[in-house]
Amino acid sequence: MTRIRDLHRSTILALLLCTTLLTACAGSGTSTDESSKLSYCPVTESPTNTYYPGKIVWHDLLTNDSAAAQKFYGALFGWTFLPQGAYTIVLNEGRPIAGILEYETTEPVWLGSMSVPDVDKALEEALAKGSTVLKGPIDIKNRGRGVLIKDPQGAHIVLLHAAGGDPVDTEPPIGGWLWNELWTRVPEQAAAFYKGLGQYDGSIQGDEYNILTSKEKWRCGLRTVEKEDRWVPIIRVSDPEATVKKAEELQATVWVRPGESPGDEDAALLSDPTGALFMIQRWNSQPATGGK
Repeated sequence: MTRIRDLHRSTILALLLCTTLLTACAGSGTSTDESSKLSYCPVTESPTNTYYPGKIVWHDLLTNDSAAAQKFYGALFGWTFLPQGAYTIVLNEGRPIAGILEYETTEPVWLGSMSVPDVDKALEEALAKGSTVLKGPIDIKNRGRGVLIKDPQGAHIVLLHAAGGDPVDTEPPIGGWLWNELWTRVPEQAAAFYKGLGQYDGSIQGDEYNILTSKEKWRCGLRTVEKEDRWVPIIRVSDPEATVKKAEELQATVWVRPGESPGDEDAALLSDPTGALFMIQRWNSQPATGGK
């Protein structure tokens, strides 16, 4: 996408982001001083006791206007919301898929959590390869053990070992998370970094797009861009053109429309009315859990 490479977003306010994301509580009166008292919703409705290293297992929206975000995503995707004090659980077709946390001065952003078998060992490896710790590691009731890092190129991601296991691999429903992309200026370096961290054992190479795989499952994509490394989530839709039209009516910003770039007829890039960036994509059933 040509315009994606031209899109520049300001750097995330890292200290505010990490403080809110990894120390917020599901109960409005819960203290944030002790990790043992922290509480979040789990990433699965019921324990699976199964883990999928390298899979993005949860998403959190940090925004300066939770009410506006809920109004937008509810109208666009039919999502519903369950307030839990300072934290709001997002449901698609009645199932939890994300959380929303409001903080007045943070730049709105969707932040993913990547499954790792051992947070402390993963962090040790990440630090050895040039990452920076922004918050943690920390144990959070119901959610698991996690740490927020900035990778060597500046992209933010949570490394998480979820309590009770990861969500099982199923075909993403309409309105659910289809895929996650890392936009990077240095794809070879980024691939080398995340292959070890996410225990990816294979890749599918393209000119400006690579797919990292684990046990033949697609796990994430690496898109070559010119400015600012960052992770971008993709939501599955049945009709991208109609979704874009409705998003505009809801005051979203459309950066790239379906078909605007060759090879991306089914995808679009938008930011919600608060400024958080995301993509939508139509996707036919495939053996993998998502992809480009």
